[in-house]
Amino acid sequence: SDGTTATELKYAVYHKVGENFELLRDEKTAQLNGKKAHVDVQLATGKTYSVLFWAQADGAPFNLHYNDLTMEVIYNDATKCNDENYDAFYWFDDVTVEGAATVDVTLTRPFAQLNIGTNDLAKIDDVSVANTAVTVKNVYDTFNFASGNVVGNATEVTFAATARPASEAFPVTGYEYLAMNYLLVGAEKEVVDIEFGYGESSSTAAEKTRVVGSVPVQRNYRT
Repeated sequence: SDGTTATELKYAVYHKVGENFELLRDEKTAQLNGKKAHVDVQLATGKTYSVLFWAQADGAPFNLHYNDLTMEVIYNDATKCNDENYDAFYWFDDVTVEGAATVDVTLTRPFAQLNIGTNDLAKIDDVSVANTAVTVKNVYDTFNFASGNVVGNATEVTFAATARPASEAFPVTGYEYLAMNYLLVGAEKEVVDIEFGYGESSSTAAEKTRVVGSVPVQRNYRT
């Protein structure tokens, strides 16, 4: 949840022609060190370009479509709960070239981070939470960098049971992690319905479930 899994930086350069973007430089890749990278791009002085940056974990479950400036999240049977490989960051905006210059940009998450925790796990003697799963309604799978909007229809996504993130610090003091997932949602605050499941052994099955309705989520925010 601290962004350090996103070590691979992809970037591309575009010309805007009317309402369309023309890809000038295909995908380039750099490595992030300490969540930072320096890239050199040769561009013509006096012109304005649109630049895309995308940071992800190596081999992360995303498809980038550079020609239409979209990103697709891959949800399938391998989608697991508590998977930090679903964390990623982006920046897309115009850059006007005025001679040799350094431009600093800050990438942000296109996702909402959904955290589920408890403050009394140690007090319950007869329950051991070894793995957790989450099913979320109203999640999108495609994001348009140019518009900054999610694309298509929201659907139900299941993050299958896996070991809970017990070694990480929960964002609220005094709580322990039960589950953490990244959700592709809109820029404005909205609500989702979730089903939380957990298992009391190392089995991959979620043996018990709880349903929580109308959970508020928002892009680049933690819930």
